Amino acid sequence: MEPHISDFGLGRLANIAGGSPTLQSNRMATEKSQERQQKSAPTEATVISPSSNLGSCYQAPEALKVVKPSQKWDVYSYGVILLEMITGRLPIVQVGSSEMDLVHWIQLCIDEKKPLLDVLDPNLMQDVDKEEEIIAVLKIAMACVHSSPERRPIMRHISDALDRLATSSV
Repeated sequence: MEPHISDFGLGRLANIAGGSPTLQSNRMATEKSQERQQKSAPTEATVISPSSNLGSCYQAPEALKVVKPSQKWDVYSYGVILLEMITGRLPIVQVGSSEMDLVHWIQLCIDEKKPLLDVLDPNLMQDVDKEEEIIAVLKIAMACVHSSPERRPIMRHISDALDRLATSSV
């Protein structure tokens, strides 16, 4: 029960630090592929092809455009992990015959006012008395994956908010 989470931005960090040309060329190919997918996507949501890099689902949207890494990128990745834990889903969600990243799927569910039962991991719904806490964590996760990096909270605030939830539910 000791998770180790890594490799959300190591390739990009290697490129910035003068990493291997192989990493850089793979990264550039992934970026160009994602740009093409976003331009050709018929809907507002980002459609992910099965051949896409799963790690890119954890990557902040601005990471493709901005050269200098930001702590807000880590906040975004953390938000995706929170969403995975709350929904019990992978970072790529099957929607009909296509796939969508988890962040956009959750936003679509919110926009369509889907019931909480449709979004949350069924195992979490066994704790009906914890619904307020679950919703609070969902709100924290959504703040973490906000499209604007400036509007994302800092990790200290996230940690404090989660600590307050833990102590209030005891």
